Amino acid sequence: MNSAHLVEIAQRMARESQALTEAVISWQLVTRPYLDGSRGIARWSNLSDKTVREVAGPTGGLSEFKFLWTRTRGHSSATVDEREEMQLRFHSNTRTDYRSTSPKNLQAPGPLGGALALGEGEEKILEGNAVVSARISERGQEALANGLKTLARLDTMKGMGEGARILRALDASLDVWSETQGQDAPDFALGRQGWKLAVLCGLRDVTLSVADIQDLTGLSKRGAQALVARMTKALPGLVQKIRQGRSFVYEIAWAQVFDEALGERYDERVARHDIRNRRAAQDKAVQETSARRGTGPGYIAYLHSTANAKREQYLADRPLPESASEEFKALVAEGNEMALFEYFKAQEVEAGPVPDSPAVLVEEAAVSRPAQEFLGAQRFMALSEQDRQETLAAMRRRMSGVGSA
Repeated sequence: MNSAHLVEIAQRMARESQALTEAVISWQLVTRPYLDGSRGIARWSNLSDKTVREVAGPTGGLSEFKFLWTRTRGHSSATVDEREEMQLRFHSNTRTDYRSTSPKNLQAPGPLGGALALGEGEEKILEGNAVVSARISERGQEALANGLKTLARLDTMKGMGEGARILRALDASLDVWSETQGQDAPDFALGRQGWKLAVLCGLRDVTLSVADIQDLTGLSKRGAQALVARMTKALPGLVQKIRQGRSFVYEIAWAQVFDEALGERYDERVARHDIRNRRAAQDKAVQETSARRGTGPGYIAYLHSTANAKREQYLADRPLPESASEEFKALVAEGNEMALFEYFKAQEVEAGPVPDSPAVLVEEAAVSRPAQEFLGAQRFMALSEQDRQETLAAMRRRMSGVGSA
C-alpha cells in the first residue's frame, strides 16, 4: 500500500473535521484495495450501506469533501451483484496546492525549537500543508508530526512487525472504533473520534490537554472532554490524568494498550471484530433473499407475501382467479414468502424446462392438428343429411361474405 496516502488522509482529516466519514472509508480503501460493493465497503468501514451510498459521489464524480472518487455506484437490476456493485477509490490531492508531503520530509511546523528531535536530512513541511492550515496548538503539532512520521512507515498489514501491528489496530472495522448503538454496542468502544485521534497520533503514546484534543479532532471543549471521559471509562489504563502546573493534561497510552506484541497494558478486546462478523452474516442473508426474489417464483412469491408492503393493493388489483387451487389460496392468505416460493418452485419443476426454441411448440402443434381435424370430420358425418347441407350452406355464406353484417 502507499503510505503517503495514509499520511495525506491524516493531514486532510486534521484540516477538515467534517470529513471524518469519508476519511474512514478512504483509510479502509487504501489499506484494503480489494474492497468493493456498497455492502462490502460498509461492513469493513463499520458503516451502514445507506451511509456509504449517501457519502459516495455520482458515478465518475467526487464526494462532498473530495476524499472519494466514484468509479461506479451500481445500477438497478434483478441481479444482486449488479445492484450492489460499487467501486470507490481514494482521491489524492498530490497534484493540487494541498499536496501530500513526502514521507521523507515530515516535521512539526511552527517554532518548536529543540522539542522535537529531527532526523538527518528532514526538512520542514511546506507552508501550504494541511497541518499548518489546521491551526493546531504547538503540543498538538508535535504529537501530529510524530504520528505522521509513524504513518509514513506503514506499508503492509502482514507479519508481526511494528508497522503491521499498528495498521491492524487502526482497522476502522474493529469493535473498539464502533459507533454502534443499543445492545450490540461494545462497552469498550471509543467511537469514530477515538479512531481519528489514534490515527493522528500514529497510535503512539502522547500527552495532550483538552485544548490539544480539541485542535486535533475539531471537537468543541465539551466534546473533547466527553471523548476523554469515554476513553478513560472504556479501557482502564488508556488515559491517565496528570496535574501540570495549574492545569491538567492526559497521558494517552495508545501503544501500551493496543500493541499486541509489546504493549504492557495490552487489552485483547481491542482486536475484536464481532460486529463485522454479524454484519457479514446479515449481508449474506440479504444477498440470498435478493437472489431468490430475482427469480420468477421468488418474485411472484414476494408479491403475494406479507413481506411486500403493497401486498393489499396488489391483491386488490389482481384478485385470485376462481379456478385457483385451495392450497394456493391458503398460502396467499397465510402470506409466508418461503412457503409461497416453494409452492411456485414446485409448479415450475412440474411444468418442466422452457424450450430453447419455438420449434418444439410448432412440432407439437403440427402433430395435434390432424387429430383435431379428424374429430371434426367425425362429428360432421354424424349429422343428418339435412343438417349437413345446412352446415355446408352456412360455411359457403361465411366464405363468400353473403348475409354477413
